[in-house]
Amino acid sequence: MQLNAGKIRRERKFSIGNGALAVLVDSAANYWDRMIVEETVLVALEHFGMPYRLVDLAQGELSQEALADCAAIVIAQSRLGMSLSERDNQLIAEAVHDGAGLVNFDSDLRYYAPAYLEMFGFEGINPYPAASNVLRVRRDEHYITGLQSEGEFHDFNRMVTTVIVRTWRPDVKPLAEIVLGKEQLVYIRHLCPHSAFEPGNHAVLFAGRWGDGKAVQFTINPRVWRNAFFGHAQGMDDLFWRAITWAAVKPFAANMIPPFVTMSLDDCSGRHDFEYVDVAHNHGFVMMPSLMLNNIPQRLLPRIKSDMQAGKALYNSHALDYYELMGYHFGRGERTHDELETVFAFEDEWWRKVGVEQPVTVRHHWGEYGHRMLSFLKQRGRVFFCPALQVGLHKADQCMSDGYWPYNLQSSYYDYLPNDNAFFAFAAFGARHTEDVLTGCTALHRESQRNDVDKAAEQAARAMGAGLRCGFHGEFCSHEQKFEVLSLGEWDRILGRTSRLLAKYEPISVGHDEIAHYLKGQDGVHIADAGRRGDKIACQLAGRTDVPLRVSVFTDEGAQVRREYRSVESFSGQVNWD
Repeated sequence: MQLNAGKIRRERKFSIGNGALAVLVDSAANYWDRMIVEETVLVALEHFGMPYRLVDLAQGELSQEALADCAAIVIAQSRLGMSLSERDNQLIAEAVHDGAGLVNFDSDLRYYAPAYLEMFGFEGINPYPAASNVLRVRRDEHYITGLQSEGEFHDFNRMVTTVIVRTWRPDVKPLAEIVLGKEQLVYIRHLCPHSAFEPGNHAVLFAGRWGDGKAVQFTINPRVWRNAFFGHAQGMDDLFWRAITWAAVKPFAANMIPPFVTMSLDDCSGRHDFEYVDVAHNHGFVMMPSLMLNNIPQRLLPRIKSDMQAGKALYNSHALDYYELMGYHFGRGERTHDELETVFAFEDEWWRKVGVEQPVTVRHHWGEYGHRMLSFLKQRGRVFFCPALQVGLHKADQCMSDGYWPYNLQSSYYDYLPNDNAFFAFAAFGARHTEDVLTGCTALHRESQRNDVDKAAEQAARAMGAGLRCGFHGEFCSHEQKFEVLSLGEWDRILGRTSRLLAKYEPISVGHDEIAHYLKGQDGVHIADAGRRGDKIACQLAGRTDVPLRVSVFTDEGAQVRREYRSVESFSGQVNWD
């Protein structure tokens, strides 16, 4: 058993070929500008499976060849404009005009030359930075903002600087804006006492065409992608990755996680005799009801068996009952080895009576997982956790700032368990204690005066969409206690409306085990070589996956972008496809 293995070491995986991104950095620039590139841009590119390579200005002059031989130029570093010469600005503008894509995350336009600014027609750049903690998505039917709700707001953890421009070319689309209200203006005037900004909303995300190419400019500081300010997986990542897939020369391939959706229901004792599983199945969802083993009537065991054999649901052990956890003493600490022997022997016998094996995904009650139980789970082949939280710790001792790959979060992640690297963990939730999408929507505990079907569906779609926006899976999570007051008819209407609201994500409904195996396989593979030849793309994938993958291929379709999938069989080493 590999205990106390620690977090696995991850190294950057670069790509060659004209289908890869050219990411501009300057390793000789100010430390505080270059030190955030990894956590703001590079880790996101790796999460989205986008092929990329670094072009380091400290290693030599920017060349026309480097800019032409890529799918898009990505400017990743804050104030990189200070490192770019007028010639460099001209080369970038010419490359875009000749057909290259451009996405610039460097907000500080004050350091860019006229040749660059001409691509957007920017004029009237304010010499003082503004600052805001609120971003609003504008009302515009553009691909980049297509997954956002019209007029949606995002609230940051703290103020982020922006550079305000007065005008831009009429054909350039402003897609998002920061809010400068009283709170923001007071903050700015304290930091910049001689500045003056008109209150209102000011554009900070622009998209337009320049010659044969497409260009995107963010004028909000890339520190917005740091967890301390706002971070990835908080609701804006679709603006990040769709800016790239819109601007990139097509076809463009990325080893992204497909838009998988699934459903989990915790604390299950068999309300409605599990008929809610049929309703979910009729709407295409593969549900995971997590069972309180001591509370399940014997008469429902055949139902559990038939549902699992038919692929309608993945039932699993959640706990013995509400206050008796499987591998941990609720709120107290680790079980002894003898206690674990007794608990897992009981569980084995319980499932032997059902007549089927459990899923390989562990979803225990309360999120208190014992460290000692890992060997028992491994013996049974149950090596995936959803979620994992922090194994071996009392709930009160778990720190949300100690997270998992890729963004060091405990809400959205996929990673090897540091306790034992034989285990793989994954999750796609919102903030802690907000996971249940039906909270406040039913009359249970008088959370609502009535069962509000529309609100429930909107909350469910919002939660699942949040995962899909940021390139994870989407999960509907709730608790069976809601069915004390929720009828099957209301449940049917909730899922019907949820499905309609999710349609724009083009979701793929699967079970937790399939997601678990896929994430582990996708995590072990990268695009090492991406080469375009006309309207075709050929790729070489490197690494290892034990399951088939679906590589995303993006193509232009009018003003929109289409996403299709290329199947890749399991492999170890390298594999080519075209």
